[in-house]
Amino acid sequence: MLMFLLKRKRFLISALFLISLFVGSIFNTVLNDGEIRQTMIQTDEQGKILDKPPYPPFSVYLLGSDIYGYDLGHKMVEGAKWTIGVVLVVTFFRMLLSLIFSFCVYSLPSPIYKSMKMIFEPFSVVPQTIIAYFILYSVLWMPIDGFANPFWQRALFETLILVMIAIPNLTIHISEEIRMVVKEEFIEASKVLGSGKTHIFFKHIVPHVYEKWILLFGQQFIQALQLLAHLGFMLLFFGGTYVPYGAPKEEAPHSVSYEWSGVIGGDVSYLYSYSWVVLVPIGFFILTAISVALINDSVKAYFQTRNAIQFKSNGFREQAISEGMYRDPSPFSGPK
Repeated sequence: MLMFLLKRKRFLISALFLISLFVGSIFNTVLNDGEIRQTMIQTDEQGKILDKPPYPPFSVYLLGSDIYGYDLGHKMVEGAKWTIGVVLVVTFFRMLLSLIFSFCVYSLPSPIYKSMKMIFEPFSVVPQTIIAYFILYSVLWMPIDGFANPFWQRALFETLILVMIAIPNLTIHISEEIRMVVKEEFIEASKVLGSGKTHIFFKHIVPHVYEKWILLFGQQFIQALQLLAHLGFMLLFFGGTYVPYGAPKEEAPHSVSYEWSGVIGGDVSYLYSYSWVVLVPIGFFILTAISVALINDSVKAYFQTRNAIQFKSNGFREQAISEGMYRDPSPFSGPK
């Protein structure tokens, strides 16, 4: 599988982009203590002011600077470990918990299963952003006397909520796929032979649906990334929104980290005056989503190619048997 993926340029470029951002962010934190390059004012030899922030792209910095003179490209690298890392953690636990719950749910009697499905259906109608906003607002929005809880507790609570709000729909979705496989004849045959639920699940069901689960992981990654961006536009930033009470009106609420959604939400008021300040983090969000989509597409292509080869191989084998050119290698097959 790995060799197949490495031969595809779209997978290689996308994976290198994500890994480089994440690793570069870790190195910047470890080696540079998370500091961001900053240029406040540019002057000539006589001390005359030549320029001041925000600097447009391709001037002082490649991607420009924010209103405080911080390098936007450097800022995006520093925030990558939060954005990509948090979304990875959220996606992993969404899938893990949904698989565990699906294992418990798929074999329930039909009346109970249908009742659960009816209860969980409203979660697919109400946008997850709205649910997350009302749950997280009281924890992430800084009150006038400051945060009552430290950063790690706020971040952990937000991660937990981002995981849990997707569990109902995801559990039902996975359970539906499992119940479709359970209807196959080979599952009934395995039950007749005395196989238990755990054996059937891991030996017969998982091999038929794990490909869909891998692709579903990529889809959930993009969905969690979008949810984080939506909360950023609503001024709820990861780990908490710092509100400068008593400060000048120009100082807007901002993130306590350099997570990308916080950069977008904190500077969104400059969209029409200094558009690059907002468009650069939006561009990184888009590139990350596209990269994950291309990786998912490459993995899907691998599964399709492998299945096509197996199908052709089985077809040739059946044709050879029908023509008498193939003999079953089983030790129990004697001469006819």
